[in-house]
Amino acid sequence: MANITWPELLPATLLIDGLSKQPQSNVIRTTMDAGPQKARRRYTARTIRFGGRQVFDAAELAVFEQFYHVVLADGVLRFNFTDPSTLETGEFRFTADYAASAVEGLFEVSMQLERL
Repeated sequence: MANITWPELLPATLLIDGLSKQPQSNVIRTTMDAGPQKARRRYTARTIRFGGRQVFDAAELAVFEQFYHVVLADGVLRFNFTDPSTLETGEFRFTADYAASAVEGLFEVSMQLERL
């Protein structure tokens, strides 16, 4: 597990509404001169990418931005977070910068995460 944990002041996981989950391919296929392709696992464990969002008020957005930019070094470092599909704690990292938009006095933050 990572040494960094998601801030307790923020929602524990991504919203289910609009959540996307995509396991990444973990198979290498090799074409043979004759017969079927050979296949093998690339790694012992594969990554799973999540796309989702959270809704923050202004204070929570400030906590999130400080966590992302300072603690995670602009999203580079790994952190412990609740898997939105299993609700188990796992090791995650950002795969892209987040995007925030104002919605009725709150901030909707879209993020792309990868479970390691």
